[in-house]
Amino acid sequence: MMKYYLGIDAGSSYIKLALIDAAGNLAAKNIIKRQADISASCSRSYADLLIEFKISKNEIAGIIATGYGRKRVGFCGEVITEITALAIGGFAVDNRVRTIIDVGGQDSKVVAIDESGKVVDFVMNQKCAAGTGKFLEVTSGSLGVKVEELDGLSQKADKVLNLSSTCTVFAETEIISYIAMGEKKENIIKSLHSAISDQVIGLYRQVSASDNAKILFVGGVSLNKAMTRELSSRLNRELLVPQNSQYIGAYGAALYLKRKNENA
Repeated sequence: MMKYYLGIDAGSSYIKLALIDAAGNLAAKNIIKRQADISASCSRSYADLLIEFKISKNEIAGIIATGYGRKRVGFCGEVITEITALAIGGFAVDNRVRTIIDVGGQDSKVVAIDESGKVVDFVMNQKCAAGTGKFLEVTSGSLGVKVEELDGLSQKADKVLNLSSTCTVFAETEIISYIAMGEKKENIIKSLHSAISDQVIGLYRQVSASDNAKILFVGGVSLNKAMTRELSSRLNRELLVPQNSQYIGAYGAALYLKRKNENA
């Protein structure tokens, strides 16, 4: 019987599940928007994954949780911090990576790792939604623009506006003012990406990151090509956005549990 390990990333906005096989390969994945009851959301996602991929619970050798709500996943036998999970998952994707930038729904983090994949430094922004997916979601909503439209519109901008505040609430007020002044949506959107980049680069400069090593960009915001281009341009570095970039934390957690059980 095939044995699998399940990693659950109970994020602040989404629940991500990554199931790996005996070889450590990603065998199945699932993502749903988090509801108020994190444990119930995880249970539902887990059940959906088993049904979709025709896997029985008897084939699951272990379950581990990471992320914002990891301690509230009632059916998990173990938990791991998202910093450790990101380091393991990111290093497994590409062992040349020395810095991981993760921009999620309501927090951002930068993790520096060494040549063995061990965490050497990290910094997080959890005080507000500035520099996160929620910031983009709320502010783009003020413009009547869907998140998936941001990339195309951003490319049509002809200038960057000054957003004096990166607080989501105040930035939304500034955006409404720009709209009232007849400013182009494209320019406002470009400015939003620039403002988020400021926040992320501020975090990046706080960690002991190598100037020449590979940078991995993960989390939900990594799917926004405009954000990737903006960060890459500002850092003057290529950013690697891996396949399944939203699942790196869940994947890393599952790998951690597999290795731990094998070495027990």
